[in-house]
Amino acid sequence: MKMKKIFIVVSMLAVMFSLSGCDEKKDKPFEYDETQIVVDTMSYFISYSDISDEYADYYLTDGEAFEQSAIKGIQQAQETDKVGAFETYEDCAMAMAQGTFEVSDVDAKFEHGDDYVTVTIINNAENRDVEISIKYVENPEYYMSYNELMSSSLAYYESMGITEEMLLQTTGAKSIEEIWGADVEADLASQGITPYLPEEMVVAAVYSKSELIGQAGMNTLIGMGTVFVVLIFISFIISLFKYLPALFAKKPKVEEVKKDTPAPVASAPAKNDNLMNDAELVAVITAAIYAAAGQSGSGAVSKDTLVVRSIKRVRK
Repeated sequence: MKMKKIFIVVSMLAVMFSLSGCDEKKDKPFEYDETQIVVDTMSYFISYSDISDEYADYYLTDGEAFEQSAIKGIQQAQETDKVGAFETYEDCAMAMAQGTFEVSDVDAKFEHGDDYVTVTIINNAENRDVEISIKYVENPEYYMSYNELMSSSLAYYESMGITEEMLLQTTGAKSIEEIWGADVEADLASQGITPYLPEEMVVAAVYSKSELIGQAGMNTLIGMGTVFVVLIFISFIISLFKYLPALFAKKPKVEEVKKDTPAPVASAPAKNDNLMNDAELVAVITAAIYAAAGQSGSGAVSKDTLVVRSIKRVRK
């Protein structure tokens, strides 16, 4: 029983890894000829890589999105990556003229999306290889023009009394497209109308793994160095916080230092021989006289007869 469970788990893992290893290949979002779309990719790149500075400035300011992306990518490859002069694809042009051109001659790759196709080719530049990727989307104008030409051709034969069934029987074709399709496509191609339109161009220099690792290491060192410098600066700022209280504390008002002057001597009370103004003293002395008169047996002294005229201090 235990071995059975182990076998089931191993089988599930094997199926999971096999499914994850499978690369889902999407169908073409629209019909296109691989050789023709690769040739168009080379043509677009050559046409934008060999223009004057005036035209480049015009495309960057007033051009469409595809034109701006093409000029930016080419300038970055030349100015930043220093790839040198681009390959002109002369060998490919000769092979196309001789009818021997193949997609593998430029190492072309195709990536299919839901509504786009990305074509990537290699340009053997002077100093470094360059990858050129162009994203294509379906061109509705092509199919409208295609149907119009097919309908007009069929209408021409019907005007002469030749129906579609008669044409198919005579030529042995299965459809009208089989009869005139190639001619209509050639006519549209001569007018510059293709089943797809370029939407974006990306031009990237090709770096080896060792160069990428070295560049990544350099970026890491620069990033870590910047972080440490910032941390040291923050630590220095924090260390200055201890001086903030003294900096913002209110300063005491500085009083003017007065010159040393002798303290004023309290003046002694002026001697006054006449003590009659001291009411308390008069009252005390009067009371003492009353008491003394009473003790001597001479009788009480009347308040009316006793009048204190003056009181003088007796000097000894």
